[in-house]
Amino acid sequence: MADEKKDTKEVVEKPVKEKKFHKENFFQRKQREHQEKELGKKRLSEAKALDARTPKICPPGIYVSLQNINKIYDNGFHAVHDFSIDIKQHEFIVFVGPSGCGKSTTLRMIAGLEDISSGNLFIDGEYMNDVAPKDRNIAMVFQSYALYPHMTVYDNMAFPLKIMHLTKEEINSRVMNAAKILQIEPLLDRKPKALSGGQRQRVALGRAIVRHAKVLLMDEPLSNLDAKLRVQMRSEIVDLHNKLNATTIYVTHDQTEAMTMATRIVILKDGYIQQIGSPIDIFAHPVNQFVAGFIGSPAMNFFEATYKDGIVTLITGEKIKIPSELTAGKTIPENIIWGLRPEDIHEGDGYHASLYPDAIFEITVTLAELLGNEYYIHAKFGDIGMIAKFPAENKVTVGEKVKVCFNPKKSHIFDPKTGVAIF
Repeated sequence: MADEKKDTKEVVEKPVKEKKFHKENFFQRKQREHQEKELGKKRLSEAKALDARTPKICPPGIYVSLQNINKIYDNGFHAVHDFSIDIKQHEFIVFVGPSGCGKSTTLRMIAGLEDISSGNLFIDGEYMNDVAPKDRNIAMVFQSYALYPHMTVYDNMAFPLKIMHLTKEEINSRVMNAAKILQIEPLLDRKPKALSGGQRQRVALGRAIVRHAKVLLMDEPLSNLDAKLRVQMRSEIVDLHNKLNATTIYVTHDQTEAMTMATRIVILKDGYIQQIGSPIDIFAHPVNQFVAGFIGSPAMNFFEATYKDGIVTLITGEKIKIPSELTAGKTIPENIIWGLRPEDIHEGDGYHASLYPDAIFEITVTLAELLGNEYYIHAKFGDIGMIAKFPAENKVTVGEKVKVCFNPKKSHIFDPKTGVAIF
């Protein structure tokens, strides 16, 4: 009996000991922070040494050049890894990616608000790493507008010009011209509290463009606006960019903004560039599974599958013949990830069904989202979840079994180990 009580006591005490063992005390935390700082110093020192050996040359014909830019914080965290891009004058470049990918940090390094740990930054042929933010001739639009509440719209827009010690005539000319472009002339005597969100954003844009800066930087300027106003401001910013013939670098987490506004998109993940290209090129030819899933709304469908002799066999057993023009010259492993966008899944009795009769399958609808002109159909394909886009002419209900046709010509195949796109 005594032995049984002893065993019970040991069972009760064991988890308490484990909890105490895993808890970090003050001295352990300080030791960890010290180790992180030492690691940060080491990484920073290595990056600086490598940077010192790199020639500082701006490529000809390039307006903004970022060459192997790195950001390493004091605690050793490496936020941005070897970021490189050459931007020509008048381009509209969009940095896009999930939260924490390093896009805003990179923008702040261009602006001079963050130190560059290593790498070279050139603007209009000038080396900018050690130049103060006020001397870089850039203008920045922030997410929070950052307007002075005690100043009128006119004074908010004129303030950076007063700092530049321009004449009253020049200041008035620039402010009135910007107000005309942005259609905020009737608002010049108001203060920010009397403005709507969209009007405040226009004032923030106006304060940036009056500087006649070499580069216009925008850090998620539309994220505080409602959906309808965001769509309107997207087109206004692009129109403004074209009117000013500006060079713009724009940061967003919204892939729709990136696709509709950019001349080129830079997609980032965990501080690394994943792909740089035009919106249509990135959409049609993603370099890896992350890019394929990030760009496009709804996201691309991914299926585990095997490949042999031009036939993709899904884990549900269905077989899909891939056109030979896609597979020609490609080395494709046996185990793959097969990708297909929702817009490439069609009704099972339409035009595409006549082209690909072997790619007609049955799905079970689990959710039908009506967006006016089309349905987003969430469905089960065997045991696999998927999304398709259908026109709204035919009503779709939950639980309904629907025939669909996969368009094999729009197939994407990825290596399951690396995520790299094969095609």
